[in-house]
Amino acid sequence: MLSIRPSDSSGDILPVLSVSDLSAGPEAVARLVGLRLRLLTGQWWENRTFGCASVELLRNSRLTEHDLQALSSYLSSYIAQTQGVVDVRDISISSSGRRFFYSCTVITESGTAPVEYSYSA
Repeated sequence: MLSIRPSDSSGDILPVLSVSDLSAGPEAVARLVGLRLRLLTGQWWENRTFGCASVELLRNSRLTEHDLQALSSYLSSYIAQTQGVVDVRDISISSSGRRFFYSCTVITESGTAPVEYSYSA
C-alpha cells in the first residue's frame, strides 16, 4: 500500500515522528495525484520532459469546448498513470475566463478519493 508524507497548505513536507503520521490508502493516492498535477513540464531540473503538460496544451488556445474536452482527456489519462490509481471516474471540467477547473474521483484498490485541480492560464 502506498504511504506518503504529510504536507502543509503550501505543499512543504512536514516531519514524521511515527509511521502512523503517514497518509495511506486512497488519501495518499489522491495526494500523489495532486503533487503530480502541480509539477508542470519543464519544472524539474533533472528531467525537463517530466511533469504535467496541461499548460503546454493551453499555450496556443483560448479554452474552447473542444480544448476543454482534450484537456479533460489528457488529465484523466495522466492521473490514471499515477501509482495506486485503478480507475478515474466522475470527471468534470469547466472554465471561467482564463481559468479551468477539473475534478474527478480516483478509484484505488482500497477505496475512492476526490481530486480537484485548477489552473489559471
